Amino acid sequence: MDVFLSDFDSYSESSSSDDQEDDEFMYGGQASCILSNLQETIGKIDDFLLFERRYVHGDIVFSVEDQISQMGKVMNIEMVVDLETLNEKKLKNINSNNLKRIRSISTGEFVVLGPWVGKADHITDSITVLFDDGIKCEYTMTGMEMDQLVPISPDIVDDYPYYPGQRVKAVNSARSKSRHWFCGSQNEKQDEGTVCTVDAGLVHVTWLGCALFGSESVPVPPSLQNSKGLTPFSCFQHSNWQIGDWCVLPKIEHMGFQEIFVVAKMKCKVDVLWQDGSESCGLDSSSLDPVNTVNAHDFWPQQFVLEKGTSDDQQEKKWGVVKAVDANEKTVKVKWECGTEETVSAYELLEHPDYSYSQGDLVLRLHKGQKFDNLEDTMKVSTDFYLNNIGIVIGFINGNVEVKWAAGFTSKVAPHEIFRVEKSESISATPLLNNDTIDLNHEKSRHDDSHSPDARDKDLSDSDDEEKDCLKTLYDLTTFDVPRAAIGFLSNVATNLFGFPLYTSLSATSHHIPDNESVTSFDNEKDNQELVETSSEMKLKEAEEFTDDSFLPTGNNVNAIKQFDMVNDCSSHHFVDSPGKGSISSQVKKCWLKKVQQEWNILANDLPETIYVRVFEERMDLIQAGIVGAPGTPYHDCLFFFDIFLPPDYPHEPPMVHYNSGGLRVNPNLYESGRVCLSLLNTWTGSGTETWNPNSSTVLQVLLSLQALVLNQKPYFNEAGYDQQVGSAEGEKNSCSYNENAFLMSCKSMLFILRNPPKQFEALVEEHFRKNCMHILMACKAYLEGIPIGCAFESQYIEPEGQKGNSTGFKLMLSKLVPKLVEAFTSKGYDCGEYSKNEGW
Repeated sequence: MDVFLSDFDSYSESSSSDDQEDDEFMYGGQASCILSNLQETIGKIDDFLLFERRYVHGDIVFSVEDQISQMGKVMNIEMVVDLETLNEKKLKNINSNNLKRIRSISTGEFVVLGPWVGKADHITDSITVLFDDGIKCEYTMTGMEMDQLVPISPDIVDDYPYYPGQRVKAVNSARSKSRHWFCGSQNEKQDEGTVCTVDAGLVHVTWLGCALFGSESVPVPPSLQNSKGLTPFSCFQHSNWQIGDWCVLPKIEHMGFQEIFVVAKMKCKVDVLWQDGSESCGLDSSSLDPVNTVNAHDFWPQQFVLEKGTSDDQQEKKWGVVKAVDANEKTVKVKWECGTEETVSAYELLEHPDYSYSQGDLVLRLHKGQKFDNLEDTMKVSTDFYLNNIGIVIGFINGNVEVKWAAGFTSKVAPHEIFRVEKSESISATPLLNNDTIDLNHEKSRHDDSHSPDARDKDLSDSDDEEKDCLKTLYDLTTFDVPRAAIGFLSNVATNLFGFPLYTSLSATSHHIPDNESVTSFDNEKDNQELVETSSEMKLKEAEEFTDDSFLPTGNNVNAIKQFDMVNDCSSHHFVDSPGKGSISSQVKKCWLKKVQQEWNILANDLPETIYVRVFEERMDLIQAGIVGAPGTPYHDCLFFFDIFLPPDYPHEPPMVHYNSGGLRVNPNLYESGRVCLSLLNTWTGSGTETWNPNSSTVLQVLLSLQALVLNQKPYFNEAGYDQQVGSAEGEKNSCSYNENAFLMSCKSMLFILRNPPKQFEALVEEHFRKNCMHILMACKAYLEGIPIGCAFESQYIEPEGQKGNSTGFKLMLSKLVPKLVEAFTSKGYDCGEYSKNEGW
């Protein structure tokens, strides 16, 4: 071995022909053979990997040749496959419609029992074995019997412990105990045989819904069922095959046994419906690429949409069906329910929340049935009746939904005639048998039909009932790095304020992250009163060091709106009634009060001109803040208000922050429900200086993070994972669209704030919009003329060559909002100059 290593080292350091001859001598002339075999092996690997990209119905794609003009949706798939047997027999170009699963029911497939439809979660095998002496019997493979029927042949079929043609051996007198004899008699000496067929035996079902919609007393069936009583029900099975899947061809048998095949190659042809309404049929899947991100303002023909309107307090909103979309201009041609057609802004629409059907959705026909007291009475109703009311969406035609029913036929129904069953929501059911005696095979199929959470960022408000502790899912999610420019900006601000760099970071997400509801306050009125009394004593005792005058920021005009002020009424604060964690000791209170005093001093003296803070004399744990959107961002001149809570464990735990959204989603980090996702608040992932540090982090740091890192120039890239798109054509296109919508949402937010100025900030709202109304309207005019969002007043702005202005859809929506802004400003008595007469637009 030492000789070999030294020879190898000398070879690696030389490239002479002598070394090559020595090498050939050393390997006995096999070097060229090894190389040729390696090339052949690589060729086989390349040949194996030459399979086309696989799509499923409803996938969003774009053309490889044109990646940014428009997207399409996969509407149909035709697939041919190459198959290979265990004996390396090959069949080529087999239509996938001819393939069948080894079992009659597959994991993840829908099944129907009476009026109930569910999803098969776990399946045991029912196996027919032909023993060598001619005896044939059937086994239902529970955990106990799997030990009594041992495979002899290698276990090479994924997901199936038993398969047709497999040699098996019966042990522990399994044959003598079996009652499922088909022919022959018992012979204990002969215990080897061959598996003839494999089918579904016992099926564990998660029940999803009942076809007798509205019949509340219909009992839920047991979760464990015999497959013979279930009706399997699925769609698009022909397009769900993957390389490595095992299947059977019903008409092909080998030596009397059902022969199985593995999918070795696949080729797909795809039909695509494009956003402009055109269709492309029979496209090679290699000519398409998947779309990674789809936002709430991308629509497709035949999609049901709801008018969002220009005012969020609008009561009656129309709904309609999309006819065509101009993806670049963000305009949508809609046929409204009344029959009229109109081209509107994409920013004016949202997907209809009640009619958001997709291909593959499980639906029930809205049929009011009679009530039943037990399952037996329910089963007496015709099975066909139930099968006619349970279906799967397969397409959309002229404002109707095309449904394939479990009975086998297809029909069109109006969207209001059916109800979508959420596959993620299961109904609890009682097991049929004792699970202690049955060990189900807990395999997880690759063919699970359940949908992943939709990645689209919808403008619908999240229900407060769905909010849970952010920290529970915090570390299950993906970290997002903040753009370096934002970090640099914040660091510069902090250096000017504190004399040292401030390093903080945030991460944003489109996932639904619940609020941290473990908000802590004071346990009861007694604790609260003790803290108030302690606070009053502290202020009297330290009056010389800590007076009201110290809260006036230096250099500011005392007649102007105070940036920091102490007020009394906290009744409108989001956390005013927050539940407490219990009483705290006097020592903890003293430390807490000292820290709050430090926070107040920092806020009183170091606030930048565009941040305003109010604290409460009677509730030192509550803070309110108003932030002005920064120039150069889609949030310029808008006001954003936050309620802050300092828990009893502060600063050992970060403050709680609530965004007063007015029901509007203006930023990936700020939710309609008021959730604020920020690593500094520990409501999103982060590490090191990105997270809250009890020794150095402050409330001012939080406010600066919100202004500089959240409400930044390109908020689109705050979305988790979207930083990977920075600099790409797709990313910049999506970012421009997000900025357009962010400015429109800011305008709506201005209207909301003007109508509902937050308590304690009425004067700020009045003075701010009085001074800036003209600036806002001038910016709107510039954007209508094509200046990119945030660049309205940049003196050095030069439009990049080849870059078009803002989209037509944005201009349509903004032109509807501007008159409302003018009306709101003039109703307050603000001077809007020429814009008050609609001149100059």
